[in-house]
Amino acid sequence: MKKRLAMACLLLPFLTFSASTAETKQAQLRKEQGRRAIQVQVDIAENLLPKDAEIWTLYVYAAKPDTRLPLANFKGKLSRLPGEVLLDESMYLLPHLTLKQAEEVVIVAKASKSKNPHQKSADDIIGYSGLLSFSSADQLKAKVVIDQHDLAR
Repeated sequence: MKKRLAMACLLLPFLTFSASTAETKQAQLRKEQGRRAIQVQVDIAENLLPKDAEIWTLYVYAAKPDTRLPLANFKGKLSRLPGEVLLDESMYLLPHLTLKQAEEVVIVAKASKSKNPHQKSADDIIGYSGLLSFSSADQLKAKVVIDQHDLAR
């Protein structure tokens, strides 16, 4: 048992590096293919971080300004923040609504105890990026801080 644990500890840095390298290769492949992608740094205001964050679901998505219809989306755990998410053209919900069809987008990061992203709760928290434009590049970067309670916009 001790040998297995020691071996796992020795291999962990290599596995982490391999995953990191795979993500870098994936991002490079998307760039070469001319696909639109947004690298999003997501964080949460300290005063809004719930004690039971491990049971909260995190939704990060790109939408046209003044809408909430996802063009690319990611689902994860709130307890993993701060973190980075890559949204790209392949992460659509509806084939006619993708990053390819939008010239400007806003990134939304929403956290909820509900497993249903459409169900609203007074506890839901949210954050928005500034306006992003694909007019000058297909690869964008954004930062979103979850810093407010989710009120319908």
